[in-house]
Amino acid sequence: MSDSAQGLTPQRLRHAFGTFATGIAVIGARAADGSLVGTTVNSFSSVSLAPPLVMFCPARALGAFDVYNTARHFSASVLRRDGRAVSERFARTGTGKWQGVKHRIGETGVPLLEGALATFECEVEVRHDAGDHLLVLGRVLRLEVPEEADPLVFFRSYYRELAPVGGADYATFLEWGL
Repeated sequence: MSDSAQGLTPQRLRHAFGTFATGIAVIGARAADGSLVGTTVNSFSSVSLAPPLVMFCPARALGAFDVYNTARHFSASVLRRDGRAVSERFARTGTGKWQGVKHRIGETGVPLLEGALATFECEVEVRHDAGDHLLVLGRVLRLEVPEEADPLVFFRSYYRELAPVGGADYATFLEWGL
């Protein structure tokens, strides 16, 4: 029996999805009562340069799902290589995740992590049902890339680090204007 004929079980899908290495971001938002929420995701992605669009996909089982389903704005803070503790903190259930974590409030009222590799402040454009998740598409209103550093990477359910493999490096892309 071919591998694809064995069935699309959640376990097989999770294993297959895990073969795609991703960065890790913390998605922040402000609830209607003014409280701050945040969650760790590896489903954050760029979508378009013109207009500047990004997306993330919160799970419907997430405690803060209702906030992500209704908030007008959200933030994405891309974690640096040394951000594992922050990633684990925001991956847990519960409230008060922003307490004791260095952050600032953006112009739209959303929290932005200090020391992130990059931060994005976004306005929700549209939401789409996506099975057990929600796809949230946002327009980037503001961004910051404070300094160059390596990202925190997630691959096959483990945190990883990047290693050079040869070829063009980041400086080359800057020379190309990318």
